[in-house]
Amino acid sequence: MTIYTGGCACGAVRYEIAAEPIRGFYCQCRDCQRDTGSGHSAVAVFPSASLRLIGEASENLRTADSGAQKRKGFCAECGSPLYNKPQNKPDMIGVFVGTLDDPSIFKPQIVMFASHGQNWDHLDPALPRVAGMRPGA
Repeated sequence: MTIYTGGCACGAVRYEIAAEPIRGFYCQCRDCQRDTGSGHSAVAVFPSASLRLIGEASENLRTADSGAQKRKGFCAECGSPLYNKPQNKPDMIGVFVGTLDDPSIFKPQIVMFASHGQNWDHLDPALPRVAGMRPGA
């Protein structure tokens, strides 16, 4: 099994993930735009039990654009966003792909909240798009 590693910009928080990604997606919701300072987030979903933190991530409870509650994990030192834990799916964790040591493993399958997409944020036109959350997400 592959062990995926990553962490924040300053190195205070590192992580290891001992599982294959369940899925990958881009999200263009306003919350993700604010979290990343860009037009979208790139997220790889893993089983939450497979994530091992090295160092301490800070978390805050937030309401996503979908209305669901999520815990956003980030580094208290540098502010790097690391992951989201959806409260309605405690067995899954969404890791921000840019924090992976090897982000080339990312294989996006869909663009969520495409209705919130910015006209300057160009993603692969071949990817399916949904206005909100992926059905069944």
